[in-house]
Amino acid sequence: MLRMFSFLPPVGCYILAGIVLVATYGVQQGLVAANEVVDSRIYVVGGILAFLLAFAGFQKHLEQREEAKRPRVSSSDVMQKLMPKETGQTDKDLDIPPELVHAPPADSPLARVRARSDNYGT
Repeated sequence: MLRMFSFLPPVGCYILAGIVLVATYGVQQGLVAANEVVDSRIYVVGGILAFLLAFAGFQKHLEQREEAKRPRVSSSDVMQKLMPKETGQTDKDLDIPPELVHAPPADSPLARVRARSDNYGT
């Protein structure tokens, strides 16, 4: 059902839920006026349909809010950041020596263990 009404904005789903409730009430009153046997299942079915439509509108609202929070970055923006600005010139943001990227800080326990193991063989 969500896919069937996915083209509607959240407000459209809420309005459609209201229309379903009003139509359910109208059908019920029409049956009462015609002196026919009135079944309460009409209210149940109409209420379930209205609830599902309102819930679909709420879900759509939440999805739109999350989509608005997500940053929009194109692949060309990413590639522009990854490529050097001009051939032969270095980009200081990207050209970080590997030992600064992968090596632990000098005062950390792992760096002291590595220093001892490097000096052990000499």
